[in-house]
Parts: sequence; C-alpha cells; structure tokens
Amino acid sequence: MEDVDRVSDLPDSILCHILSFLSTKDAVVTSILSTRWRYLFTLLSNLDFDLGEFTSSDRRPKSSSSKIFLSFVGKMLFFHKTNVDKFRLKCGIRVDCCHVYGWILAAVWHALFACRTLVALKLDIHFVLDVPKGVHFPSLKTLFKNLFTSCTNLEDVIIEKCNMENINNFNISHHLLQSLTILHSNDSSNCWLIIDSPNLAYFKYIDHVVGRYSLENLQSIVSVDIHFIIEDDDLQADATALFREISNVRSLLLSSTSLKVCFLHNCLV
Repeated sequence: MEDVDRVSDLPDSILCHILSFLSTKDAVVTSILSTRWRYLFTLLSNLDFDLGEFTSSDRRPKSSSSKIFLSFVGKMLFFHKTNVDKFRLKCGIRVDCCHVYGWILAAVWHALFACRTLVALKLDIHFVLDVPKGVHFPSLKTLFKNLFTSCTNLEDVIIEKCNMENINNFNISHHLLQSLTILHSNDSSNCWLIIDSPNLAYFKYIDHVVGRYSLENLQSIVSVDIHFIIEDDDLQADATALFREISNVRSLLLSSTSLKVCFLHNCLV
C-alpha cells in the first residue's frame, strides 16, 4: 500500500483542478512526474502567462528569457485541448505585437468559438474578429457585436461604436431578437441598415442618420427611443422609412434632433 499512487488515480477533472492552484509554468512542469501527468496541462481551463516568471529566477540574459517565454506560450496554446475559462498575458513591450496578437486570437478561439454553453458575450476589441464558418452558439442570449447568424437563441443585442465605413449593408435579422440598441457608430452615412426581427419589442437608436433604412416584420415592436446625432450633412438624410415602420408603437421617445429630421422630411404626415 505504501507504493500506491492514489493521487494519480484521480480523474482528470480533479487533477486539473489541483493544477489550477499552480502557475501555468509550474503546472507544465508536472508533466515529467509520470506518463499519467504528461498531458494533463493541455486540459487546463485557466491560462496565466507572465514573462516575469521566466526572468526573475535565473541569470540568463533577458533576450534568452524572452525566447524561452515565446516558445513556452506558443507550444502551450498549440497543444491546448479544452475551453479556456480565463486567460491572462503579461509580457510588456519585450514581446512583439505579432506574437501577442496571435496568442490572443488563439485564446479567443478556445474560449469563444468552441464554447456551446456561452450565454452572454461582451467584446471590447479594436481589431476585426473574423468568425469562422461552422461556429455555433446555441445558448447565447446576450450579444455585444455582430455574430447573429451563429446565435440561435439570441434575445438582446447592443452595438456600440461600430465602424461602418466599409459596410454597405448592415443586416440585423433574427427571429428571436427582442431588444436592439445601436449607439454611436462611425461613418455610417453610406450604410444601409436592415432590421428584420418579428419578435423585436424594444429598439433604441442613438446615432447618425444612415444612408438608407429598411425595417421589416416589426409587428411586435412596443417601445422605440430615437436620438439622431446631427451634423451639417445629416439634415439632408432621409429617415422616412425608419419612422414609417415604427408608427404603431405604444411608446415613442424622440430627441429634439430626431424631431427636426422628422419634420424636415414630413415623416409624421
């Protein structure tokens, strides 16, 4: 009985929970204990990479430590096999942005695109997130970006500071969508905003007047809040289609600028 390794007989989930109390670097070191532990680090759900752990405990030059860190993070993400619940990266300016960008994308892939149980998604990013084909989010109900087609149970969408400069058709179509908020888009003057959501009950729009509106199947709409952000050229834009489709709402809140556009184009006639 003294030679029995009871810890190694525990299931992967428990062993990975034990490893979660270690730094990612130390957790990887456990792979040398035995064949049972060899690949457990690939199942960690929390990944924490800190360049300081590779420089504070040895006398190697900083350039050498950085190379070891690059190799470590790259291999860790390459061999990783499960969803990522938490990802932390601390490396400062000693690691070039190309590596950092690639690591973040890899982490997003494991945390986001492979997660079928995702319920709420909030993204505050300054790069293009290219959603691969075949990605499916059957449980997602709250979304903060344009991932509509993958989210079969989507109910709430908030789009803020979206750059529409190169978007000709901005199509928001979803049969279960109940609440839609659009805030402060950039350069939307040439955009065609299309909304087709038969269950949409609440619509809030605080933005410039876009080039064209097309709203369909809004028979469930109850409350609308429109606040146009007006610049000199915006007064020439026609929002007639927008007002026409929301004419039967129970609650309509219009800002003074929205009324100005409305009266200018006789939208209330």
